[in-house]
Amino acid sequence: MRQKIPSLLLVLALLCSLTAAWAAPPNGSLSIELCDWNAKTYTPATAEAVRLTLNGETLSGDVPAMIIDGRTLVPVRLVGEALSAQVLWVQQTGQVILKRGEDLIVLTLDSDSAVVNGVPASLPDGVPAQVVRYQGADRTMIPLRFVSEQLGAEVLWDQETYSAHITADTSEEPTPDPLPPEQSDKLVTDIQADANAQTVLITTDHTPEYQVVDLGDRLAVDVLGASLSSGFPGTIVVDNELISAVRYAEHGPGLRDGYDHVVRVVLDLQPGISYAKNVTVEAQENGVLLTTFLENRDDVDFTPTVPIDPEKSTIVIDPGHGGSRPGARYEGIAEKDINLAVSKKLETLLKNHGYNVVMTRSTDVDVGLYERADIANAVNADLFVSIHSNAAENRPDYQGIYTYYHPSSRRGARLAQAIQTPLCRMTGGIDRGIKDADFVVIRETKMCAVLVEMGFMTNHEELMNLIDDSYQDKLAQGISEGIVSYLNSLQS
Repeated sequence: MRQKIPSLLLVLALLCSLTAAWAAPPNGSLSIELCDWNAKTYTPATAEAVRLTLNGETLSGDVPAMIIDGRTLVPVRLVGEALSAQVLWVQQTGQVILKRGEDLIVLTLDSDSAVVNGVPASLPDGVPAQVVRYQGADRTMIPLRFVSEQLGAEVLWDQETYSAHITADTSEEPTPDPLPPEQSDKLVTDIQADANAQTVLITTDHTPEYQVVDLGDRLAVDVLGASLSSGFPGTIVVDNELISAVRYAEHGPGLRDGYDHVVRVVLDLQPGISYAKNVTVEAQENGVLLTTFLENRDDVDFTPTVPIDPEKSTIVIDPGHGGSRPGARYEGIAEKDINLAVSKKLETLLKNHGYNVVMTRSTDVDVGLYERADIANAVNADLFVSIHSNAAENRPDYQGIYTYYHPSSRRGARLAQAIQTPLCRMTGGIDRGIKDADFVVIRETKMCAVLVEMGFMTNHEELMNLIDDSYQDKLAQGISEGIVSYLNSLQS
């Protein structure tokens, strides 16, 4: 019996080793880092390597295909270009675009949906396109099956070998869309959408010639004889109560008679919004400015929850964002929560000074930009102060405090400075000064109004300050002191 023990141990060891071998991924595991595109942070993770073939030939690059959250993701350029698609990157919006013939696929980093030929489509299991870092290389990874099938290819999965086999007709490349022989010397250099000001600015390197096309639920502005300096289409998600998105692309001959180059900028309007009632288009020396606004807002019916003493000054405090619009979000922290916390502290301080105080929101609810101004106008407020937190994604080192006023308001400039000075002194924050801006909430309010940007959430140190209770006390105290100082100066 004693002689059988070593043999038994040998068999058990062999079984254990075989079990471990069976459990291990056939192509090995990968140590990777997953990027949160909005926060610009990386999280360590493990993925399973996938062998990739196209028409029987191995397809490989410096970053392999891999399984993340149960779906096979592949480097976009590796597969996109192998399937004869043009691959474009839009840094501003975090979008990757694949174009093959008349097919156009738009994927947004960390989004569980895509747009295929203008139609929204959900991604399988909600696994998004995302940036993955592997052995020091960052690559945009896209869902293999979804993209391949949209481009007319088939994908077969071999579970035993962890292999994805792509079959596609690559004998002939699709006929590309006709393009002008060369770029126009007139350029559209930038397109920016300001959700707070509810404006869209098309910037050019010349005084543009343009035409406006009313498409009902959309508005198109054609910049004639111009090319996009970046050379590819893009989309800017706006999502306020007037505009849902801004899309732009360059067109060749055929869109406008007599022009080989036209840049078309399209505003996707929210339901009930129209060009005739809600949009103005103005020529600029170097561009075109589109301003959206609400109409017929004189019948506002707003009753404050606390009766207002007409002999006291009334101050409206506006905690920025809220509800389904969180504002900036970094390191898992939403701007709307910071703004509300400081606003409530400010409300208490001002009430202790004996002022009437009206909040545009006291909880986490949606309030439109124009509705915020309507509230202030309805209660005939003396002052309006909007509370926000800033962000600068490309400058994580940037810190400091701004206070904004409308360029048409001298009183606004005085109030902005009255708040900026004690606010920076009490918090020790960097004084970035006061600036004018055409934000809706300070444009549409009839009283003296300002918007305070308390600090940059994109800077880790300043973000930690913004969520610190004692620092929030200092922010509220600084803003309160400025308001009291301004109102007292009116009485002297």
